[in-house]
Amino acid sequence: MKTKTNLLIVLLFFAAQTAFAQIEGYWSGRLNLGLTELEMGFNIKAVENGYSATLDVPAQGANDMPVDETTFRDNRLQMTMSAMGASYSGELKGNIIEGEFSQRGMTFPLNLEKSEKETLQARPQDPKPPFNYRIEEVTFRNEKEGFELTGTLTIPEGDGPFPAMVLVSGSGQQNRDEELMNHRPFWVIADYCARHGIAVLRYDDRGMGGSTGEVENATSLDFSYDAEAAFDFLRKQKHIDASRVGILGHSEGGVINFMVAARRPEVAFLVSLAGPAVSGIEVLKEQQKAILRASGMTEEAVQFSSNANAQLFDVVERSSSREEADSLMRQLVKGWGYNEELTEQTVGQMVSPWMYYFLKYDPTEAIVKTHCPALLLNGSKDLQVLASQNLPAYEKIIADYGKTNLTLREMPDLNHLFQHCETGSPNEYFTIDETISPEVLEMIVGFVKNLGN
Repeated sequence: MKTKTNLLIVLLFFAAQTAFAQIEGYWSGRLNLGLTELEMGFNIKAVENGYSATLDVPAQGANDMPVDETTFRDNRLQMTMSAMGASYSGELKGNIIEGEFSQRGMTFPLNLEKSEKETLQARPQDPKPPFNYRIEEVTFRNEKEGFELTGTLTIPEGDGPFPAMVLVSGSGQQNRDEELMNHRPFWVIADYCARHGIAVLRYDDRGMGGSTGEVENATSLDFSYDAEAAFDFLRKQKHIDASRVGILGHSEGGVINFMVAARRPEVAFLVSLAGPAVSGIEVLKEQQKAILRASGMTEEAVQFSSNANAQLFDVVERSSSREEADSLMRQLVKGWGYNEELTEQTVGQMVSPWMYYFLKYDPTEAIVKTHCPALLLNGSKDLQVLASQNLPAYEKIIADYGKTNLTLREMPDLNHLFQHCETGSPNEYFTIDETISPEVLEMIVGFVKNLGN
C-alpha cells in the first residue's frame, strides 16, 4: 500500500511539473482590431501558489504590465488585468492557446504561440546622456479626488527662474513619456525644452506607472483635474517662474489644457498639438472615414460604415444620459440583427463613461473662456484630428468671438503624432523612426521663449 501511495504522489508531482512546463514561457499573438493588428505578449511563470504573468504591447512601448490573476487548469488559461479593465481567456491546444482578449466591453480573438521576447531598438530621437539639466522624480496629489500622481521634472541648468509647462497626454492611459508604438514623444519634448531653458513636468496618467486613482469611470473632465494638480505643483517648485507656467496637450490633452485654462487664469500659455476644436462626435465622424479610406476600403464600404456610425452617434447626441443612450442603442442594433455579444461590444464601448462624455463634449466654450496665448498645431496628414475640419473650426471661433490669443499653424506632411509621413495612417506610426518633427520642437520652444517680448 505504501509503495502505491508513493507511486501516486510521484505521478501527481510529474503531472504538475508537466503542466508547469506546458504553460511557462513567453506567449505572443496578434490582436485583430479590424483596420490594424496589435502584437501582444504574455510572460507566464510558475510561482509557489500557481502562476504569475506580465503583459507586453511592444508597438505601444508597454512592457511588463502586471497581470493581477493568472490561473491554468484543465488546459484553460485565465488572466485578469484590472488596471486596463481587461482579461484573457484561452484553451491550450497542442502548441497554441486559442482564446479571446476582452477590454471594456469589447472582445477580440487572440491566439498565442510560444516565442522569444523581442527587444525593441531605441528610436533615433530618444534622449541620450550627458543630460545638461536636472532630473527629479516627483509625486504630487490630486486633492479633489485624493490620490497621488508620479512624474518627472526636468529643470535647465542655472538658478532660473525658468518658464515651465506641464505635458498632458492623449486618450487612453499612458505613461509620463506618452509612450506609444515604441516612441516616447513627451520625453523628447522634455529633453529638447530643458536644453533650451524651459522646465517640463510630465506625469504618468492615473492608473499608470506610479500613479493611482480611479480610471474606469473617469472622463476628460476628471483628467483635467489631474492636469490642474500638476500645474499647481509645478508653480510651487524652486527655480520655476510661477507667472510663466503653461500646459502642452496632445490630442485629448489639447482639450484638457483648455478646460484647465478656462478655470484658471493663472495659466500663462497653452500649446495644443492636434487638440480638437469640435465635439467628439464630429471628430470621430471624419476620423473614421479618413482612416477607412487610407486603409484601402472602397468608397461604398466607407459610406456604409459612416452611415451606421452616424446612427449610433445620433443616439448619443439626442440622449440625456448614458442610461437612456444604452437603452436606445440596444434597440437600434437589435434592428440591425446584432447578436448578444456584438451588441455588448458596440453598446459597451459607445456608452462607457469616457466615450459618452468625449462624444458629447464641445470644447468651444472652454476655448472662448481662455485668454492666455495659445499655439495650435495640426498636421496636414493627421487622420485622427483632421486639419481640414479642425483649423476652420478654430478660425470660426476666432472670427465669432474676436479671439486674438490663438495662433494657428498647419504643419505640412505631418501625421497625428507630428511625424513626417506618407499617408498619415496609424499603421505607419510604428514604422517611422522619427518620433516628432524637429520643426515642431523648434516652434514650441520659440513660442514659449518669445512670450511677453
